[in-house]
Amino acid sequence: MENKTKPTEKDLQIIRQSQLKLSLDYLTSCGICPSMVDLVKVTTMLENFVVNGYRSADIPKYEAVDKYINETYKTK
Repeated sequence: MENKTKPTEKDLQIIRQSQLKLSLDYLTSCGICPSMVDLVKVTTMLENFVVNGYRSADIPKYEAVDKYINETYKTK
C-alpha cells in the first residue's frame, strides 16, 4: 500500500501558484491570450494532476481541454 500524505494548505497554495504560472506561460507561448475562466480551468486541471498524479481516466478531460483551446483560440 502506498503511503500518500495529504498536502497542507501551504502546499496547495504553492501548487496553485506554480500551476497558474505554468498555465499562463504555456498558453502565451502558443500565442493564446486566455480568458480568466479558461486560465482557471487549465490551472485547476494541472493542479489536480500534481496533487492526484496521473490517471488514465483523466485523459479525456485533457483531450477535451486541448480540443476546446484549439477550437476557441487557434482557429481565429
